[in-house]
Amino acid sequence: MLDTTTRTRNAFQETMVGLTFSLHQECDLFSRACVEQFHAGDFAHYGYRFAQVFEANVLREVALLDDLPYEDLAELRHRPSEATARLGELADNVADLSVVESVNVAAALISISRFGPAARILHRVEERAEQSRDVFEVAMLRFVVANRCEDGPATAHAFRRMRRAIESGPLPADRVLDACAQAVVWYMKRRDLPTADFRWYATTGRQVARQPRGVGAGSLSAWYRALAMVPAARGKAELTRRYMEFTRDTAAHSLMRRPQAYEAHFLKTYHESSLKEHMYVTRDADQAEESGLALIALDPAWSPSYGELAEAHVLFGRLEAAAALYEKAVEIGPPYYGHHLLRAADVRERLGDDERALEHYQHLTALVPGDRTVLRRGLDVARRSSHPARAAHFRRLLDQSRTATGEAT
Repeated sequence: MLDTTTRTRNAFQETMVGLTFSLHQECDLFSRACVEQFHAGDFAHYGYRFAQVFEANVLREVALLDDLPYEDLAELRHRPSEATARLGELADNVADLSVVESVNVAAALISISRFGPAARILHRVEERAEQSRDVFEVAMLRFVVANRCEDGPATAHAFRRMRRAIESGPLPADRVLDACAQAVVWYMKRRDLPTADFRWYATTGRQVARQPRGVGAGSLSAWYRALAMVPAARGKAELTRRYMEFTRDTAAHSLMRRPQAYEAHFLKTYHESSLKEHMYVTRDADQAEESGLALIALDPAWSPSYGELAEAHVLFGRLEAAAALYEKAVEIGPPYYGHHLLRAADVRERLGDDERALEHYQHLTALVPGDRTVLRRGLDVARRSSHPARAAHFRRLLDQSRTATGEAT
């Protein structure tokens, strides 16, 4: 029986709260890469790297599960470790830092979703950014913040700034290709930049990739993964797979040369994209499962990997396997703990397993008090499965929620 009430904090939570994690616990690739970069990074030179950046709601969920005031966490007023104390001191005294140091401090803040402090630092340092590289790096981080906060106009502005910096260059080819990859990804996903800018970045990226000498394998891998989205959107399976094979080969080369957590992320994103490829382009359930299992094998402590394979199983009608995977994701914990729990409840309902579904909905009422969607669905299941006491529990919470907002019950 799944028990969500006795969970302990996992490495991801520890990393997001304190920029550190306990050595005794199984650690995911994101947490390792994030912590390693902060401790090994040279703040005097550009190159602060983050494997993945999470939206503010992920940090909000961590605050909720840790019973911490969200604003204290988001503003880095909560500094429970040596790492967060050091980062907080750097952020407090950013006026005394160089442009490069300031940008790297903002990058470190972004790596753990402290977007408010990062944005304020970038706003201040933008006025001092004169060299093309400085302008580019500030704009790149402004894009990351805007993207995670779903600010479309700010995202488009950041891409314009990066383009002007590239055109006025010279800039390292790696960084140019990184910007081109991001432009292709977010144009294909959300049209976050004008079509003319997308075309410029796509053309520029192809030119850089044709002369890869001096370009890191990781940047090439990210570029080909981004480029694969273009034929994938048109249903061109063969061309999509060709680009994905470039993605895989360059990712493997990067990991072979430097077997660290950050480099492993390139292979991880290949498996994530392959899973989506087989879900929506080839529509091959077995290939999707193979990609999902490879993803889990690479990073078994990462709950979203289980959730992504579960999503594929739902798409192909393999509901029992999907429910078990969503529940495994819940067992591992954040990120996306609440989402995985809700999906587990939904799939259990679809399977007719009302007892397990009801259990999940009850846990969700504690995680997201007053959420009417959860309360209504829990009430429906309790009524259907003849649980009058539980039905009364959901009805009472639903009435309280309506009363709190002045609605009639």
